[in-house]
Amino acid sequence: MQLRILVLVSAIFFGGRDCLHARIGESKERCIERYGKPVQVLEKGLLFVKAGKKIYVTFNEGIADGIFVQKLVPGFEKRVLPLSAAEIKQCLSENGCGCVWKYASDLPDGDKIWITNGSELGALYSQATCSLQVYTRENMLR
Repeated sequence: MQLRILVLVSAIFFGGRDCLHARIGESKERCIERYGKPVQVLEKGLLFVKAGKKIYVTFNEGIADGIFVQKLVPGFEKRVLPLSAAEIKQCLSENGCGCVWKYASDLPDGDKIWITNGSELGALYSQATCSLQVYTRENMLR
């Protein structure tokens, strides 16, 4: 786990700042408009369930700075399925504000890391939790 965080922080921290945010960067109110009423309000964010996906959005000063996505098993909402390569690509595209994502590395446990062309954003797909996590650089440094 510490290696995963170190690799992602390094990839994000040592890049430039030439990208704005798409869904990351939205207000809580806009996230509620997009995803509907949260199923749970947590200390650092809001948990939504929409279109067969669990979406957890973290906020810093009222602005989304992290999005975690899991695909739910239909009828068994406490179980998750792996995201397909196409679903990962779509989520990255939706949260990259037109920036080019580049594949950064595979971790020893099989998890995968991406960064945007300016390293403003980073993403991690965890095989263990079947979750895609997209973060701002600031989120990772906090």
